[in-house]
Amino acid sequence: MNFPFQGTITAERGRITSQIPQSGGITIITERDTHHYPNGWLYPGFTDTHAHIFGLGARLNGIALYHCKSAEECIDILLTASPTNDSWYVGMGWNQELWNKPEFPDKKILDKYFPNNPVYLSRADGHAAWVNSAALAIANIHSYPTNPHGGSISIDEDGNPTGILIDNAMDLVKKYIPSFSDAEIQKRILSATKQCAAWGLTEVHDMDVHPRYLPFFREMAEAGTLPIRVISYVSAQNDEWDIENLLPAVGEFLQVAGIKFYADGALGSRGAALLEQYSDAKTLGLFLIDAETLYQKAKSGLDSGWQIATHAIGDAANRMVLDVYERLRNEGYKKEEYILRVEHAQIVHPSDYARFNSLGVFAAVQPIHCISDATMAEQRLAERCFYSYPYNSLLKNGTIIGGGSDFPIESGNSIAGLDAFIRRIPFNGSNSWQSHEKISRREALRAYTTHAHYLSGNEYRRGLLDTKFDADFTVLDTNILECAEETIADAQILATYTAGVRRFSNQLL
Repeated sequence: MNFPFQGTITAERGRITSQIPQSGGITIITERDTHHYPNGWLYPGFTDTHAHIFGLGARLNGIALYHCKSAEECIDILLTASPTNDSWYVGMGWNQELWNKPEFPDKKILDKYFPNNPVYLSRADGHAAWVNSAALAIANIHSYPTNPHGGSISIDEDGNPTGILIDNAMDLVKKYIPSFSDAEIQKRILSATKQCAAWGLTEVHDMDVHPRYLPFFREMAEAGTLPIRVISYVSAQNDEWDIENLLPAVGEFLQVAGIKFYADGALGSRGAALLEQYSDAKTLGLFLIDAETLYQKAKSGLDSGWQIATHAIGDAANRMVLDVYERLRNEGYKKEEYILRVEHAQIVHPSDYARFNSLGVFAAVQPIHCISDATMAEQRLAERCFYSYPYNSLLKNGTIIGGGSDFPIESGNSIAGLDAFIRRIPFNGSNSWQSHEKISRREALRAYTTHAHYLSGNEYRRGLLDTKFDADFTVLDTNILECAEETIADAQILATYTAGVRRFSNQLL
């Protein structure tokens, strides 16, 4: 690993042309300007291998409920907001596990304050929604509803919907929400990508992208207004890419590279598919797609040139996805030519660790989920926490992992992700959680730099501070490899460069 680096680095036409090691800070010389960072350390640009750009834009510009401690606090925020989509109130981020009473909310409190306007509030993990009676009526959901495949409509003892929709049941209401205006879409993409640059990110693998948003990304990339590189993975659960006649496309700032599937739900809403029953509920979770259907859809995608990314959180879901991927490999879709990814890989049975490497499957993991989920995971999984968020186990078995955040569910701050990988200390905690799964500083940096680019097939041109590589840099005030471990989280991002242009700086200009 040739970083962190101190010295002078020169870039032309967006590529590194030379580097001169020395001590005492960083000097970056580009076609546009020269900047010196006396206390800086240079890293290849950090990459988030799993996130949601439009979702971050919605969090920054819409109704955000992430820090609420109760249903009442959510109502207080809603009462100060305006409808975001015509007459609808659309928000995101509630998490009952953070509330004073960690129980799913009910439609009744929404009905009290919003009897006429439909309300749709997605949970922090995006795998559950809290809606009111007006929204349920629009979707024609009444007493004793029929659950859709891969989804659940919560009901009370009288058979009436409580207002909680899990996984595929969310779509029953979501499809009626009016679309955002073109101006609002552009605003949300721009604000989100600027925030990414401030987090030290030069590239984001954007997951589950709605086909409607792609033209906006493309226009912004061509106009030079995207401050980071975007690798898009298009929604595919319902064949969206095929219906829209989309094919992969390459570009400097936008690469439409893959298609995204969901094998199961999320742990917090008990939708993750487990091999054994949840420790705190009589359920095995939810499969959102069956193995044969996933195989057929993935095969079709591979034949059209797409990379395949599949969300799998529970150990049953991870095993099913690996089974499908093994079938594809055995049929000639070689790992040297076809990229297969598992998104999250949160709970992996130990007998499946080695299969990732043997099948040439990459794992896009989010270390900040680990430190955020710890308390909840112990309730859901009990002793199975020992093989949950198994970053070190995957690495020891030869798997290439890419670091990320799943923002806006969690913060996309790259420093927070590195710290979570290395120290694995839960929020409001003081000790490492399942410390046998901590990884080294070098391994953590690789997950956000060199190895991150294997997950999109760009390792030949990104992730190293070397000549002919893209001039994507993150400048920190700290040498992550040598600083005291407890100070890693305090590292500051001094600047972010993409294609040799400074996109963010916290210095006075």
